[in-house]
Amino acid sequence: MKGRSVAAWTLALVMVLVAPATFAGPVIGSAYAQPGDVGDAGDQAPIAPAPNEGGVTLPWPALGLPSTIELYGDSTASYTVPLPAGLSATRLQGMIHTPSNIAAGYLEIDDGDGKFLAAVDLPPAAPGLVRTPFDVDISAARIRPSSVRLSFTVHASDSGDRVCGPAQRLTLSDLATVYAGTQLPVTTIANFFPPVLERVTIYTPTDANPAEQQAALTLVSTLARLYAPRPLPIAVVSQQRGTVPPPAFGLDRAVVVEKGRPGLTVENAGMPNAYLRVSGEGDALSTQVSLLVNRLQPLAQAPTARVDQAEAATALSGDTLTFSQLEVSEKNTTFLRSTTVDVGFDRATLGPRFDKLHVHLLADYTPVPADDAAAVVIRSQNVVVYQAPLDGSGHLDATFDLEHQLVDRQWISLDLALTYTPNQDCGPLVASMAFQIDPRSTLTMHRGGPPLEGFAAFPSEFSPSFMVALDGSSPDQLSYAARVLTAIARQTQVEIKPQVVNIQAAADANSGALIVANSKTIKQTSLTPPVSGDGSIINFGLPAELNVNIEYGLGSIQAFADPPRNRSVVLVTTTGDWTLVDPLFSYIDGTTSDWSELTGDVLAAGAEGVPVNVAIRPAGDIFVPTPSTSAWHSWVAAYVAGGAVLVAVAVLAVGLYLRRRRIRRTRKLVGAHSAGDSYPQ
Repeated sequence: MKGRSVAAWTLALVMVLVAPATFAGPVIGSAYAQPGDVGDAGDQAPIAPAPNEGGVTLPWPALGLPSTIELYGDSTASYTVPLPAGLSATRLQGMIHTPSNIAAGYLEIDDGDGKFLAAVDLPPAAPGLVRTPFDVDISAARIRPSSVRLSFTVHASDSGDRVCGPAQRLTLSDLATVYAGTQLPVTTIANFFPPVLERVTIYTPTDANPAEQQAALTLVSTLARLYAPRPLPIAVVSQQRGTVPPPAFGLDRAVVVEKGRPGLTVENAGMPNAYLRVSGEGDALSTQVSLLVNRLQPLAQAPTARVDQAEAATALSGDTLTFSQLEVSEKNTTFLRSTTVDVGFDRATLGPRFDKLHVHLLADYTPVPADDAAAVVIRSQNVVVYQAPLDGSGHLDATFDLEHQLVDRQWISLDLALTYTPNQDCGPLVASMAFQIDPRSTLTMHRGGPPLEGFAAFPSEFSPSFMVALDGSSPDQLSYAARVLTAIARQTQVEIKPQVVNIQAAADANSGALIVANSKTIKQTSLTPPVSGDGSIINFGLPAELNVNIEYGLGSIQAFADPPRNRSVVLVTTTGDWTLVDPLFSYIDGTTSDWSELTGDVLAAGAEGVPVNVAIRPAGDIFVPTPSTSAWHSWVAAYVAGGAVLVAVAVLAVGLYLRRRRIRRTRKLVGAHSAGDSYPQ
């Protein structure tokens, strides 16, 4: 009774605080939707052929490159631009921003051999002039295997102090490469998946059996991983068994996954309507994808191939791994005054679950004279974990621990802030400091810990394998599972293998699971997701349970821990119609947002189709008071945390309710509607 009264009091307080702002205007959607809200979708350049003299224009994100780059002083930044088969890079387009602390100068663009390609004058600082478009010829760049290398250098021509003055910076944005040429026809398995693709569509039978579903999802997981970080759209589409897929032109590809004689076959090789057929029986069907999993596709220089035996990829073993084993890219810098060096680790590469990391960081730097001062401060998730002065030894040997609050996420980061202050007047002759991380540095994992909560738990909780289950309540469930898997798999370079099973097996298993099922099916299992219900009755799994009536129900993607089975689960579900989940996928597939940008454990949408990202259960990265803290402080902290969650849920519920009222009010103004119009599409 006491718990109910506290919850009721908290909810009443929430309504008092939130309702005035809610009635004042549409604050709810912008306050709780994840980044950029719906309006940001239009800011992303489409991946589509441009009418540019028969060529094709691809924005840099579609090539796995950043859309925006920062250039400093006279330093050089280099990028490798992939080439579609048969095409050459002819032009580079983008926006050049007004430089910071550079009165005049130019941007030089060279190829990987240092050959001059183009120069762009820096725009002058002028009121209202923020950025200027540029379009330069890069066709003379030397072509390396399937790529060209571009280097960018800023040259300042003014007489400003480049050593001691403020940092000189130039920003380039909206970068895109224009390609020309004739795309080569697909003739072999080796050239079916080239370095650059715009879309892959995988066709499965409408009555696909578990082996066919598993093979399709294995292919989805593999392609998403191989093409990362570029957001390659991958769709799974159902068609009648034995049907030839529609032609895929240009940089699109079509794949048919269907039972039959084991093998990979390029059908209609050399023709515009070429497609890849993946076939087999039972486990032999997924085995055929191993040619891609192991990155051996370039060796299959024929239209047909068959995999007879496949071994699982060998993962790193042991509790201590070096930076070299983890393939941490070379980290070195030369600087004056201050700089930062960032080091990141993909949790999935570190093996089985762990709840603590011991870091042994080795680095070499320019010895610091006795009269100078230098220091390093290391942070993880904005928490200082190590700090020390740098001295005349020129060697850093640092050890520190990262507690579970700092490692319970997919990407574990170390940010090194370096400062160097010479004991002399600044001038052109002041020497800079060089700093380089030793690849023999190590991470030691303390194995164990509870299953991870929330979206940040994946893909590591799916490594090395996980289960997939569909309850069959929608014909699009395989497509839903594929879209979630695409979003998760592109977050890691570690293979994650799906195994298709029935709902009960996935619910009772001790391994991670991706489950696509309606709320009625979930109620028949032992799963306890953060949000459940039936129809318009929604249950929020707060410490004090909250039941809300939301007309037409909710569709959701949920990521939560399942402690009784020591695993974590991703659930795609709906308490109403399956169309409720459709708007959610733009928030995980890179269209509007990305899986890595989600927080909390629930992404949900009501009938109006506005995704809302909330945290229902406590996050694992919360630092709690030490045991010596009084019980009163602990009680206050617990109820403040519970109140914060109630605020989020109440805002979600009230927002959806008010939107429904606005929709119904609008309908009354328009006039009478048929029964078929009663549900918004």
